[in-house]
Amino acid sequence: MAHGPSPFGVPQQAGQGNQHEPGFDWDEYDERARMNAPTVRLSEEERAQLALDATRSPEEEMEAHLESIQASRPLRRAAQRARRRTKWWLVALAVVSGLAVAAACTAGAFIVLREGEQDPEAPNGGVADQESSVDDASGAPEVVDPIASRETDAAPFTAEELFGTGPLAPAGAAGTYEVLQTEELTDCAEAALDELADLLADADCTQAARATIVNPDGEYAATAGVLNLATAEEAEAIRAAIASDLDGGFAVLRTDGDAAELGRADTQLGYNTYGHYLMFVVIGRTDGEALTEANDAVRTVVGDVLDIWFVDRLSPRRDVQ
Repeated sequence: MAHGPSPFGVPQQAGQGNQHEPGFDWDEYDERARMNAPTVRLSEEERAQLALDATRSPEEEMEAHLESIQASRPLRRAAQRARRRTKWWLVALAVVSGLAVAAACTAGAFIVLREGEQDPEAPNGGVADQESSVDDASGAPEVVDPIASRETDAAPFTAEELFGTGPLAPAGAAGTYEVLQTEELTDCAEAALDELADLLADADCTQAARATIVNPDGEYAATAGVLNLATAEEAEAIRAAIASDLDGGFAVLRTDGDAAELGRADTQLGYNTYGHYLMFVVIGRTDGEALTEANDAVRTVVGDVLDIWFVDRLSPRRDVQ
């Protein structure tokens, strides 16, 4: 708790008892103090003199004082010279003070007016400098993402670039993903079904690569792939079309073994874009049962394959100048 300053006490007065004692009657004390205060009585002549003194100037008071002490003539002349010197000093001080105040006001007015004027060397004032800054900024080279367009990322990818030569080992994954089969397509529509296939047939998509994989615990199989579109805007437009529940989806790459039943029952689709690339993964259960919801295991497959593995495989293309 904060502790404030202690209150001041009232000094004790002799003959009045302990004034700090609880219940002390301060009203009675003040009344007795007024009654016991000494009284001074003035004569008529003294009151008249006090009234006269209140109306006299300092010079008149000095003259009266010299008269009362019967000052000599030299003393009177010295007093007069002292008064004159004091008067002139006061006048000089007043003049100097006035000049100083006037100079300060003039300087202040000059500064205020000067701030509102344009620089004579800059006909348009600060506008020219601002326009120059804008021009410099507009003239700065535009930062271009190398994988935002196929024009700056012209080299086609390969299945080996995307999937490697062994199991997929995404950073931070619980294990590796077995690769059962890979495929490269020059017709992107072959990697899709129904309306999505039609959309890709009309798009500027030059290639697709896909692979069928099995997750680390063998419970889920998936077909994962990448499409090579012309621009990031086109890839994003197709991603938005998929999100709008168009009729159709991505086709699976069915193989023997754990992926023999992939696509024969309901599956879950994950998709994303990375520059001018559209990435996808179609996930199903290896036991052939329908996969009707995106559970944690499904989300893990999407994150491992699309957001980590594919991004890591494609990110070196950003370093190519």
